[in-house]
Amino acid sequence: MNFRQNQKLFSIFFAIIFIGLGLYTLCSTENITTEDIALNFIIIVVGFTYPLVIFKTYLSKIFLLVEGTIFFCVGIFYLTFYPKILFCSIGMLLMFFFTIKIYRSRIKH
Repeated sequence: MNFRQNQKLFSIFFAIIFIGLGLYTLCSTENITTEDIALNFIIIVVGFTYPLVIFKTYLSKIFLLVEGTIFFCVGIFYLTFYPKILFCSIGMLLMFFFTIKIYRSRIKH
C-alpha cells in the first residue's frame, strides 16, 4: 500500500473514532450541558471533515472554511469565556486563511 491508500484508511478510522467518541460522550453523561453539546458537535464535525478532505481534495478549501465557521459559531453561542476565545480565534483563523486561498484560486482562473 502506498502513502495515499494508508492516508485514506487512516482517515476512515479517524472518522469512526471521533464520531463514536462524540456520540458516546453525549449518550453516556447524565447531566448534559451546553458545553458538552458544543464540544461533542465539534468532535463529530472534525470526524466528518477529515475524510471528506482526503477523499474530495478539490473541495478541501470549502470544507475547511465551513469547519472554521462552525468553530466560530459554536464558540460564540455555547462556550464560556476562555474556551470561547480559543474556539473563536481558531474559527476566525480557519475562515480567514481559507477565504484567502479560495479567493486566490479564483483569481488565477
